[in-house]
Amino acid sequence: MNDLKERLEGIAATPGPVTSVDAAAAIRRGRRIRRGRRAAAGTLAAGLGAAAVAVAVLPGSPDEPRRVRPAEQVRYPDLLVPLASFGWLPPGYAQTKVSRDDQERPSFTVSASKGKGGDEPDTAVELTVLGPGPEPPIAKLPGGKEGRWTGTELINGRVGHWTIEPGGPGSDQVPAELRWEYQPHRWALLSVLDRGIAKKETVQRIAKGVRFGGGRPAAFPFRATGVPGGLKPAQVSLGQGPDAELWLTSSGQGGGELLIEVTAGSRRTPARTNTKVDGHPAFDSRLSRSDPKTGRNPANAQRLVVYGSHGFDVTLQATGGPLRSLQAAGGLTGLYRRVTLLGDDPARWTTAPLG
Repeated sequence: MNDLKERLEGIAATPGPVTSVDAAAAIRRGRRIRRGRRAAAGTLAAGLGAAAVAVAVLPGSPDEPRRVRPAEQVRYPDLLVPLASFGWLPPGYAQTKVSRDDQERPSFTVSASKGKGGDEPDTAVELTVLGPGPEPPIAKLPGGKEGRWTGTELINGRVGHWTIEPGGPGSDQVPAELRWEYQPHRWALLSVLDRGIAKKETVQRIAKGVRFGGGRPAAFPFRATGVPGGLKPAQVSLGQGPDAELWLTSSGQGGGELLIEVTAGSRRTPARTNTKVDGHPAFDSRLSRSDPKTGRNPANAQRLVVYGSHGFDVTLQATGGPLRSLQAAGGLTGLYRRVTLLGDDPARWTTAPLG
């Protein structure tokens, strides 16, 4: 996984401003560029203070190989505790996704869309809350021009700055972007990707309505047992559908990663499969190295996608230490069989999806 690298590459590949705008295309393009801008700011500010994440410490002498124990013997921390929520959104818009990213300066993101769905291209409003530290540097404008403040606003008595002002430089691709220090040394970045609501007074009202803190641990639509212990959450997201994704990384010998992703299954026949698992069409990278979603597979990674399992598609991917640990318990297929899908009723979901 190198999500950060892909975001930064997206910035470099972004074309200059266009002379005419397709609204839907602009939202999709703005989403990609805004993610790159957030990633760039986080990278430049890396090394600043970060929220602590509990990681299990395994016993053993320095001369012994590090052994990974199953999750049943290790308590994982709450994986996703919302740090903010929208208090006011324009009529027809609703909160659709929350996520955290601990790869660089820790951040929490909450997204809103118009109507049902919440698919990534339809994201209209996105709020990112950065971990404690000074104001991050201003990312470059779309097209590579130097970014700068274009105005100052007071958000509930706190100083804020437009980094992309509606109608100003860069707004042809990211319609509006506002940041403010909501508490001392704590910054929030509000990106509006829907041109229809990218008006100063609307953006300011959204910002002033944001509620910080007081969140309860998010519940997930699955529970997985037999997950290797001692892993650190790197990226966690939960959206409508329901859609949930966990990226876990290992700091043990050789490192490695584990992805568990559960999404609402499509009624359409999967584009490409190469096997079946418990009667469900599936893709197993051991049989073909061409991933049906991306057309490629990370080096040394194994990937399993099972379609239409109790109404869900389940994606598992592992490398390094986590993959070696799973091999003794049936590999990715064994892990899939230890994933319990909890349906689409949030009342049945769990705040402890691992273990």
